[in-house]
Amino acid sequence: MKIRKVGLSDWQELREIGIESYVPHYSQMWKLNGLEWYLNRCFGDEFLQKEIIDANVEYYIISSAKQNIGILKLVLSKSLPDSDIENALYLEKLYFIKEWTGKGAGRELINFVFERAQKINCDCVWLVAMDTADKPIRAYEKAGFAIHSHKLLDFELMKSEFKGTFVMKKCFENNGS
Repeated sequence: MKIRKVGLSDWQELREIGIESYVPHYSQMWKLNGLEWYLNRCFGDEFLQKEIIDANVEYYIISSAKQNIGILKLVLSKSLPDSDIENALYLEKLYFIKEWTGKGAGRELINFVFERAQKINCDCVWLVAMDTADKPIRAYEKAGFAIHSHKLLDFELMKSEFKGTFVMKKCFENNGS
């Protein structure tokens, strides 16, 4: 598995693999026109180009020997909600194409995220997981994350039964609780 940091010239490739990896897993969560709204919000041309040049954001394309298999998005400095931990890395997106889900690639990426966070001296890594996503939650817990809080997403076009999320955190030794 290869983890490649995205540059501005890669934005179209990032958009393609982002959409390909998002749609099969999450399209059922959206009301009419919601999926298109969300894809434009997260993978629209202007949005991606702006984010790729943001020094606080890093995107990665994950590939196997034969194909792109997923994306990773990190926000290098974003406070952990409902806490006094300001020096935290936010793991915003970790998406795989359907056939790569559950094959262990996520574990390798989580380790990469932890190493990246420690390299830039973050106290904590946090993420948001759908509270209905039992398998990912168990995988995050196995990787060392703990549930920190519960919150509801405020996306109007999202079906209400999918709005619940857990904020999960992994703090490093002597760096928060």
